[in-house]
Amino acid sequence: MVLDRVGRDIVAGRHEPGTPLDLAAVERELAVSRSVVREALRVLDTLGMVRAWPKRGTFVRPRSDWNWLHRLVLSWSQDQHGDVEFLKAVAQMREIVEPNVASIAATRRTEAEALELGAALHAMERADWDVERFIQADVRFHRVLLRATHNELLAQIGSVIESAIRNHDRGVSAEHWVESLALHREVSEAVARRSPEEAEAGMRKVLAQALSDVAGVDSVTANGGTNRSTSSPSSPS
Repeated sequence: MVLDRVGRDIVAGRHEPGTPLDLAAVERELAVSRSVVREALRVLDTLGMVRAWPKRGTFVRPRSDWNWLHRLVLSWSQDQHGDVEFLKAVAQMREIVEPNVASIAATRRTEAEALELGAALHAMERADWDVERFIQADVRFHRVLLRATHNELLAQIGSVIESAIRNHDRGVSAEHWVESLALHREVSEAVARRSPEEAEAGMRKVLAQALSDVAGVDSVTANGGTNRSTSSPSSPS
């Protein structure tokens, strides 16, 4: 609880980089002991988010020091829907990595992985406009692609991609799923055909749409509006 609360507060900017953390205030607010707070700070230290200086206290470190690829930091960032710059950065990273992932998966995938990719796509189609069901299926689709590369280093970025997908799918209207499904189908079919060029091209389309959606959220935010609603049109299936 303490780790989660302090971590989220730091990511949200309630504790600015370079400023000291008031440990006594944290103890009082959360009704916990100093030892519990210190244990949370040890974890935050390993994530590059705070640093304790003898006789000076514990200070928030610059954002550039944070371990953005760690699942905890990603989770805390995921809650900050207004952090459009972070969403853009993740989308751009995906644009660099995932087309190559799709290409490699098309050449290395097993028959079982091709079938599982198709099953994930089918689950996306059958989500019946349920956001959480669609997200789980979308995450599964991209996890299968990463696993199909049979590259352990690439598999490690799964948490980053998962966080980006959850942010994207919750931030756009359900109408966008129709186009997304068609693009994901292109990737799935190319991987099944063992066509790396087509798989890469298809994934570039998927990510171009995602980056466009983030830009749309940025435009709405700039105009003082809210994210697009998750309305429920007729099923794409």
